[in-house]
Parts: sequence; C-alpha cells; structure tokens
Amino acid sequence: MIGKHPSKEINPSHYSLVFCAGVFDLIHYGHIRYLRVAKQLGDILVVGLLTDEGVARYKTHKPILNYQQRWEVLQSIRYVDYIVKQEDTDPTDTLDDLKEHHNWIFDIMVRGNDYKEKPPGTEFIQSHGGRIVRVPYCSEISSTKIKEKITEGYNG
Repeated sequence: MIGKHPSKEINPSHYSLVFCAGVFDLIHYGHIRYLRVAKQLGDILVVGLLTDEGVARYKTHKPILNYQQRWEVLQSIRYVDYIVKQEDTDPTDTLDDLKEHHNWIFDIMVRGNDYKEKPPGTEFIQSHGGRIVRVPYCSEISSTKIKEKITEGYNG
C-alpha cells in the first residue's frame, strides 16, 4: 500500500469503502477537512485524482501543479489510502474500472454540500448498494481564492 495504488490485496467484503474525487491543486485546510471527514465515514478512502486533461475540460485554467505533483502531495496525507487516476469529472468510468479490475464496490461516495445537483456517479454507486454523503464545504478557502490573492499581490 506504500504507493497508494489500487491493490487486489483488499477484500472489499471486509471493509467499508469510501470514494471521493477532485483536482486537489494547492492543498489547503478545506481539502484536509474534506478528506478527514470522508475517511471517518469508512475504513478505506479512495481518492479519484482528476488528470490534467480532465481538469482542462472542467475548468478554464490549468492547475498550478501537474497531475504527478498533485498525486505526490495527496499521497502524503494520512487520510488517503488509495489514489486512482480519474479522466473526467464524472467518476462512473473510474468506479466501473475499480469494480471490474479490483472487485471494489463503494459503500459511500462523498461530495461537498456546495454541489447542488445530483452528483455524477450517483446512479452507479446507488445501483451497487452505496449511498451519497454530502459533507460541509469550506467556503472561506479554495485553490482559486489562493491563486487570486497571489495574483493580486496579497498584503495580508
């Protein structure tokens, strides 16, 4: 489990599996709170890390850190058990791949409560007996807000 890549060693019938996803550029305390709460919901937290190409389709700007750099930062966070590559903001293909290749079926998929619509991947999770849990969004901080402060010449 050192590299935090999926492994067939985990028997999903013995653990509660939790999935969450994101860009995780410029990690801040809002990210840490989100990951901590997600981890508290089950035994194993799997994070879908959006690729650079996936981010380009989703946001108007590229992340400051590339995929490998974001992966390296994310893997150092103690709440994260596994990191999987996610090509799109809809995690359905990622979830299906994990089910097919590792027999992982998630009990919970976590989303921030700032996301008002039905989260992509909901049907997949629910069709396999899982549920969606919305966790508090930390509105006072975001990677975008940090970038804006830096660009504006933050003076404290």
